[in-house]
Amino acid sequence: MKVFWHKKEENRQLAILFNGWGFDWKIFQDVDIPDHDIVSVYDYTNIEPEQLGFTKLYPEVKVVAWSYGVFVADFYSDAIFNVTKATAINGSTTPIDNNKGIPVKIFLATMQSFNAANREKFYLRIAGGLSAYKQLAGKLPDRKIENQLAELKSLYKLSLQNRENSLKWDVAIISTRDKIFPFANMKNAWGDKAITVENEHYPDFNTLFFI
Repeated sequence: MKVFWHKKEENRQLAILFNGWGFDWKIFQDVDIPDHDIVSVYDYTNIEPEQLGFTKLYPEVKVVAWSYGVFVADFYSDAIFNVTKATAINGSTTPIDNNKGIPVKIFLATMQSFNAANREKFYLRIAGGLSAYKQLAGKLPDRKIENQLAELKSLYKLSLQNRENSLKWDVAIISTRDKIFPFANMKNAWGDKAITVENEHYPDFNTLFFI
């Protein structure tokens, strides 16, 4: 797991951003949360829970997880300290699931056929179309396809494991036009905790942090 500090000013409050699969710190480069230090984590090919030990240093920690990062934050919740609020964005704690996550066949097909051409299609689906994709271009990750595929395989194996710990999620923001985690499945996954927004899988994060 990679850790990137966007802002480190000795604030009492920390916002830790759990990234989605395949991305890096650049997707969160415009995020600004006043009075918070901000850190993002990504590339879950190899995760050592002690990497999250810095959360002990903050009296108040807000978890914001996007896409597959929702599962990762939930899976390693016992390694995250002093959580005062947890927000899920377009993801679930059961990421490979026909009713509450990405349908199994779609996930397996993605893993089995991931290449340069399909990666571009994946980014287009995340953005929601060509125009939005062009706007997103400057935030796309500097990662090799082989590295992203290795991460996806690691997440698949992790998703098959049983676990006891989980975060107390306060709110789940779900997008009506999400083409990665189907909207209907997200409604099933989150029930009354879900807040619906008219958006794609990739949203404007700054508009969501204070919901």
